[in-house]
Amino acid sequence: MIKLERLKTLLDIAGSDQDNILSVCLDFTRDEILSWLYSGKTPEDVMDVPKQYEPTQLMACVAGFSMRGAEGQLSHSENSISRSWKYEDMVSYVRQHVHPYVEVM
Repeated sequence: MIKLERLKTLLDIAGSDQDNILSVCLDFTRDEILSWLYSGKTPEDVMDVPKQYEPTQLMACVAGFSMRGAEGQLSHSENSISRSWKYEDMVSYVRQHVHPYVEVM
């Protein structure tokens, strides 16, 4: 199953109406994971996240997609219901779950 299909399954999305935004989320998290993983110096031959970080990429997309429409909110309360998220956005999810490579100087 390709990543887009896996992501749609996690989000319980049928059809292709949301494919563009989900693809952008996947691209964004891929770029962020690679940048964080390689400290901004991603090797030219690396085109996708390493296999062990694919679940992190998908769950970062789920975290970010779930907050759509609430960008920038610090808190939300309505009819005695309060919402808060463990991660601020996809970037914070990635940085909590991806361990950068280090090199000896």
